[in-house]
Amino acid sequence: MNSTALSAPKLLRIVGTLLCIGISAAFTARSVNDPLWADELLTVHLLQAASLRKLWDGIALGIDGNPPLYLTVAWLLTRWLPASVSAVAVLKLLNLALVAAGLAGLWYLGRRVASAAACWGGVLILVTLNENLLFAAFELRTYAVYFAAAALAALLQQRLMEHGRPRDVLGLALGFAALSLSHTFGIVYAGCIALAGWLSRPRDIATLRRTLSAFAPSLVLMLAWSPVLREQLKVASPYGWITRPGWPELAEVVFSSQLIMVISLVAAPFVAAMAVTLLRRQQLRPGTILVAEPWQPLRYVVLVAAGFTGFALCSWLVSLIAFPIVVTRFFAPQLVVSFLAGVVLSECMLAAATRRRAVVLSIGLVLAALMLRNVLDHAATPVHGRPVCAAASGGFFERALVTGDLPVITDSPHVFLPRIAYASHRDAYRFALDWDVVLNYPDRSRGNAVDYHILHGLQTWLPMPQVMTTADILRDNRPFLVLETPARSWFAQLRATHRVEAEMLAQSASDVPGEMTCTLWKVTRAEAAR
Repeated sequence: MNSTALSAPKLLRIVGTLLCIGISAAFTARSVNDPLWADELLTVHLLQAASLRKLWDGIALGIDGNPPLYLTVAWLLTRWLPASVSAVAVLKLLNLALVAAGLAGLWYLGRRVASAAACWGGVLILVTLNENLLFAAFELRTYAVYFAAAALAALLQQRLMEHGRPRDVLGLALGFAALSLSHTFGIVYAGCIALAGWLSRPRDIATLRRTLSAFAPSLVLMLAWSPVLREQLKVASPYGWITRPGWPELAEVVFSSQLIMVISLVAAPFVAAMAVTLLRRQQLRPGTILVAEPWQPLRYVVLVAAGFTGFALCSWLVSLIAFPIVVTRFFAPQLVVSFLAGVVLSECMLAAATRRRAVVLSIGLVLAALMLRNVLDHAATPVHGRPVCAAASGGFFERALVTGDLPVITDSPHVFLPRIAYASHRDAYRFALDWDVVLNYPDRSRGNAVDYHILHGLQTWLPMPQVMTTADILRDNRPFLVLETPARSWFAQLRATHRVEAEMLAQSASDVPGEMTCTLWKVTRAEAAR
């Protein structure tokens, strides 16, 4: 009987291990083979810098709008790679490793308040159902570092509360520093973690001093970076690209995923009922949980979740009242809260398994089906979807018409950067710089100003001769092609200020709902209007 009893947990561990290996292999293959999109290609261009000073100059221009930790580490790592090794593949694997490190940190943090099985359930829910975690893992930018730093800093703060050793202070200081140097909002999350640590044991002055000692260097680093941040923010002038959020954006920021939101809202009444039942059975008073030392880890994780969620809510309100700052990926540490919600759900299901086996089994089967569908979807399709202005087959719609004999003028970095990286005639593509477009069409695309500044920065920093002014494009009075994207305004500005003779050659066709239709024009004449 004992051997049979032991075989079930062993079988579960084996199945769980095989499941983790399969999911990891599928996501790794997907990530490494995914084509890069425009923002990731900016990362690749920045990593071409001949020196760290050159790299930091590019960051200061706003070509990347984040603090320098991720790009600095990536630059140092790729310097040592032999020419035969793909730097992009190595950096993709680095991102996956960073996210895995963050998940490990969350698992150890969760073990302070929940069973190992519930913590594994939280990890599984986060990995398979949360789109934002996959974005952080797959995106060749700072967000993997940002998430990992937040998760590990949250764990290290709790370790400081438990042990208070000098090495714990040092570890937490490094975690806070990494958090503040991975994203502009990182210093806020570091403050939330430090505040949660103090409030979970407010009378412990020694631990408060250690926490402040760990937090101070990250604050100094952020203050030192602030002059560069002011320079980076100039790319959003005379207007920025972020629009005011609505309720869907709030839900996506707070819950990190619409599916997680639905699961959380459905599970909330059952979790509350089980919590009340637990308090009654153990004859616990709420005051005991608020002050007793054995409950400090629970107080801490609740305060961390409240602090992170409170910051997201405040940012949403600021975006409505003053100026918009809400973009879902800016709040990657909110994934910590999603993990904790998954742990709570898993723990409740485990506790109810003996009394309500049919209900728990039904919920488990629904979750398993959702997980399987999500994993298969992401293993089969690129995380960023099809390229902008794609044909029905998924490739560039203009491919057959671009032969390299005529330049192709583009009006969006999301069209231009992927094509100079992957198109058959990549040297034919140009990006049109025109300040009048920025000034005259602020409402057609809020990205016009940022795109102008970033591409102008690339033009002078690399340099990148494919980025040209309208005057340079028209100087030779030669025919050229224009790849016009909806809401972008360069071709509209050209037609408004010049006598243009143009023939429409093709339009992109797609069966994907909501996907934009792009147009390829052949311009045979463009003369300034008199």
